[in-house]
Amino acid sequence: MKTIKAFCWLLAAFCGCTQAASVWKVTKDSHTVYIGGTLHILSPQDFPLPDAYGLAYKAADTLFFETDIAGLNSPAFQRDSLLRLTYQNDTRLKDVLSAQTYNELSAHLRERNIDIEQLANYTPALVSITLSMTELRRMGLTSQGVDEFYYFKAMTDQKNLDWFESPQQQLEFIAALGGNDEDQMIKYALEDVRQLPLAIQELKSYWRSGDMADLYATQASSFRENFPVIYQQLLIDRNNTWLPKIEAMFDSAEIEFVLVGTMHLSGEGSVLDLLEKRGFTITQL
Repeated sequence: MKTIKAFCWLLAAFCGCTQAASVWKVTKDSHTVYIGGTLHILSPQDFPLPDAYGLAYKAADTLFFETDIAGLNSPAFQRDSLLRLTYQNDTRLKDVLSAQTYNELSAHLRERNIDIEQLANYTPALVSITLSMTELRRMGLTSQGVDEFYYFKAMTDQKNLDWFESPQQQLEFIAALGGNDEDQMIKYALEDVRQLPLAIQELKSYWRSGDMADLYATQASSFRENFPVIYQQLLIDRNNTWLPKIEAMFDSAEIEFVLVGTMHLSGEGSVLDLLEKRGFTITQL
């Protein structure tokens, strides 16, 4: 679940549901910005999306995303990713992991009929992505997420598009994730995929209902406690970097709809928490 948010850069019709969703109207004076939580990968059964997303989308002039999704899908970016996230010298995965972690990883991969030698020149960041995507496919999560759905819908509808981070910035961020502690990165990924089946169902429930308090209490808080460095890099640091750009949106006459991973909206230091502390009025749709 946490890895969905971390790596999967790299969840039109709407249902008649009336319950709350992970969409908030943020206001200050006469200005409005909508903020919606996303899951980056969904199953076909997760569509249609809750009404609140459609309401915010219809009201918005500009959609703001974590990154340029079309850029992420370009052949050039895929080539750059392969170069950046694989070893280009004689270094191999087994050289940067402890024997215990390497053996744990090898055993996990064998259970999924994958020979660890196929990943021999992968960096721990790319291994983590591979572990997550393998597990998600096994669970039937093969559809575009909320952000990709609205990105291409906005292109068709000729709405304005913008983003916080370039694909290259995201690539560099992923490559540096976890610092020099490669063992921690792999241990985090292995723990994550073991918990994924149950965690995904919980996450979808909290995402659909917009229950950020329970999301933090049951999932994000343990992530923060067990992997504080990765949590800080993945969520808190980026929230703080995005905040001035979100605040600047209130100087425009346009209405923006900001779509970021749902984990960025839960708990202390989240985007919603930071905005509330700065005096913005936040109303859940």
